[in-house]
Amino acid sequence: MKEDFREEMRCIGMRIAGFRRLRNMTQAELAEKLNINKNYLSHIENASANKNISLPMLIRIAHALDVELALLTDIDGVYKSDLKNFWSDMKETFEEIKKLNDDMDKMLEQFEKADKIFSDKKI
Repeated sequence: MKEDFREEMRCIGMRIAGFRRLRNMTQAELAEKLNINKNYLSHIENASANKNISLPMLIRIAHALDVELALLTDIDGVYKSDLKNFWSDMKETFEEIKKLNDDMDKMLEQFEKADKIFSDKKI
């Protein structure tokens, strides 16, 4: 039973860290938003503070990350396969955004070349 608890707390910590990264937040930024010490947040994310995490703290973390509490804590309902699908979807979305950014950079480069050609010809 004790080992199950540790595994569940490790999953919660990993989810917190994952959502924090998705929000492009550092531990220091999230800790400041929560008004807690960065080291305490690190312990939460690494499940080394599992006996000290209160329900109000988990709720504050969920609010600060703008996620449903269930996404952080529902070990049985939102388990590994659901989480894996979520992260996979997020990865695909970010890859699509990166491709769009790369395409936009290429287009801007082409426009700049064309602008230079027209400027040189003084049309």
